[in-house]
Amino acid sequence: MTPDTMRTSRVVALALVVGTFFVAQEVLGDLADGKSVNVANDVVVVLFFWVAWAFLTPAVLAAVRRWPLDAKPAYRTLLVHAVVATILAAAQTVITRCLRAVVVVLHGTVGFVDALKHNWSPVAFVWGVFTGVFFYAVVVMVYTALRFRGLYVAEQLSAAALEAELTRSKLDSLRSQLRPHFLFNTLNAISIFITEDAEKAQQMILRLSSLLRRSLDEEAHEVPLRQELAFVNDYLDIQRGRFGDRLNVQLAIDPAVVDASVPVFLLQPLMENAIEHGKSDDMRTTIALSATRERDMLRITLSDDGPGVGDAGTVRDGVGLGNTRVRLHHLYGLRATVELSAANGKSESPGVRVEIRIPYREMPA
Repeated sequence: MTPDTMRTSRVVALALVVGTFFVAQEVLGDLADGKSVNVANDVVVVLFFWVAWAFLTPAVLAAVRRWPLDAKPAYRTLLVHAVVATILAAAQTVITRCLRAVVVVLHGTVGFVDALKHNWSPVAFVWGVFTGVFFYAVVVMVYTALRFRGLYVAEQLSAAALEAELTRSKLDSLRSQLRPHFLFNTLNAISIFITEDAEKAQQMILRLSSLLRRSLDEEAHEVPLRQELAFVNDYLDIQRGRFGDRLNVQLAIDPAVVDASVPVFLLQPLMENAIEHGKSDDMRTTIALSATRERDMLRITLSDDGPGVGDAGTVRDGVGLGNTRVRLHHLYGLRATVELSAANGKSESPGVRVEIRIPYREMPA
């Protein structure tokens, strides 16, 4: 319930709750004094009291909306509410006494003036005014609490939307950073064949254009693993044209995880690093790519048989791996991990392994 939906019916319901409290007060007071308890009379008295407030509810809501408690200066707002509360409480007390007098007249015992005098007393009037002011204050506080809650929720939603938009912008920027890097390196590889084998160079350029078109058309930040594998396979076709039999890529993909959600453009930069930095002395490269599920995590491992990481303290991520770390952080937070290590766990041994773990979630069909 927001302040704008705080309708008269809800304020009347609040009045009934408060009225029930005061009925209980009357009954318990009579019991404490040893008097006979007339619950029906107490209920009628309270009913008249709060029915009068029901008629005045629109005025209460109009006042609290016109002068919200957070308006400046605060003392002026409080003073206005004090005046309005006193006026409405006095009017409500008069209405209540008149209603009770009307009931007495309808019973045919006395006239209206006599009935009004019988039900009127300074003590009752003061009690009615103070009770009315209390109820007015309750309505104002409930309205203000709901209003602040609505503002807080709106602010949180706005902040969440802004943060999500900022994250999307960062992801877009990071993905855009990979495209020229990918384009430059691939064109550099193709340029070798322009003079040596023009037909092969033409085929590689056509495949590159297809890859670029797919990367530019894809707007989502996550895609099924099968789609990412298809993109990498097309990229490897270009590299196979460059290296021929010297490039050996071994895939071990669990069929059960091909629908898993992965960041778009995740594997190509890692594969490119493995090809460029994983060449052995005879310019041969063997790369192994695997993907499996471990409980609620997707584990992707890519390793090569190149020179190795050497001194682990001097290893740097580079554009591809560094970009991957940042993107995974924005997408999955601390649940995502990227580990760079020697292929067999020993820094002096050949081979580098990159292991990525992200939360497992299947893409909707």
